Amino acid sequence: MNEIKKTVKAVIFDMDGTIIKTEHIWKQVTLDTLTYCGVKELTPEQQAIIQTMSGIGLNQSSLLLKKTFDLTQTQDEIIEKKVALAQEYFEKQIEFIEGFAEFHAKLQLNSIPTSIATNADSKSLQRIAQKLNLDSFFGKNMYCVADVNFVPKPDPALFLHSASKLGVKPEDCIVFEDSIFGFNAAQAAGMKCIGIKNELNEKHLDKVYESIENYYQAEDVLKKISKK
Repeated sequence: MNEIKKTVKAVIFDMDGTIIKTEHIWKQVTLDTLTYCGVKELTPEQQAIIQTMSGIGLNQSSLLLKKTFDLTQTQDEIIEKKVALAQEYFEKQIEFIEGFAEFHAKLQLNSIPTSIATNADSKSLQRIAQKLNLDSFFGKNMYCVADVNFVPKPDPALFLHSASKLGVKPEDCIVFEDSIFGFNAAQAAGMKCIGIKNELNEKHLDKVYESIENYYQAEDVLKKISKK
């Protein structure tokens, strides 16, 4: 890690799909919400739209559902249902992506500051933080869309806010992300982005600096970046 510390001054993590396995949960939440709203079958086009919702955030995804499926429920009602379902599923299924805890421990051991920057709402962040004891990883350095006046990624505001709170220049930060919105936000913030591969982002990995399957590969990738 000594060579890494010379060029990497801070590491910023997205949350859903980046440090925790939640993409399958949010997909099921969306499908169950649509069932609740009376949608029984999805066209291929509608299924494709659902696939694009990864990383978009609760408010935006709920509005997109309402418009796409012409739902009679209000946006607030859709949000309320999604939050209730997510809370139920998170209690049963949530877990870290492989190698995250070990990788983060190395960052802490080498005094490389870290933070979370997520499009999630504050309640979702608090609930997950409590469930997985994220305070022990990040302390108070956990930021959500509410911390930047609800301006979500792909706007760079969240990443720039995190860098400012950590006291580090954007160009000295490394971002770990899994969504196209996060990839674009990191690029706009002037930060190098490492993508966490999944079936939804495989066509967009050309937008990241490097990509990994899990965090057991993360240290080697940071070493590679440090040598460039």
